[in-house]
Amino acid sequence: MTATDIEFRDGIRMTTPARTWCDLAPLLTLAELVAAGDYLVFHERRMETRETLAAAVAAHPGRRWRPKLKRALALLSDHSESPKESELRVVVVTHGLPVPLINVSIYTDSGRFVARVDVLFEDFGEILEYQGDHHRTDVRQWRRDRIRESELESMGYHVTEVVAEDLADPAKLIRRIAANLRRRGWTGHPSFPA
Repeated sequence: MTATDIEFRDGIRMTTPARTWCDLAPLLTLAELVAAGDYLVFHERRMETRETLAAAVAAHPGRRWRPKLKRALALLSDHSESPKESELRVVVVTHGLPVPLINVSIYTDSGRFVARVDVLFEDFGEILEYQGDHHRTDVRQWRRDRIRESELESMGYHVTEVVAEDLADPAKLIRRIAANLRRRGWTGHPSFPA
């Protein structure tokens, strides 16, 4: 460990966020590693930059984990607002679907705000919304979600809700998303990495 890997916070000696992120590579899946990295580079409270993470990867003594770290680095987004959104994006991109926009605000033609959506395949009008349990257990949230979804669909979008169980079976989820994209004009084919 080098001096650049260590910092002091409130008098406590600890590894930097960049070094800690690199050290997590053996413990996390690629999607989880990207989610942790997204947290570090999030534009509203940036703790690290892509450049500092890339430097930490290059200097990390765990050469065995560098390919995974480099792959995670390439998948980072500074607009992902939750770990599950990050994981969903990684599943989508690593299975050969089009690269989506993240956390996009949608407005009516007259400029009225309708929704901020998690994942948008803009060219195909396909939206993915990750639904944590609070979207089901909070009655007001559930009602707002239904109204919002109906309004988006009335504007020509198609909304696919994704839950934790979907992320546990990525192949099934990708087939479902790909079928929706094909109905909306996508001519590609998903890939299923080994």
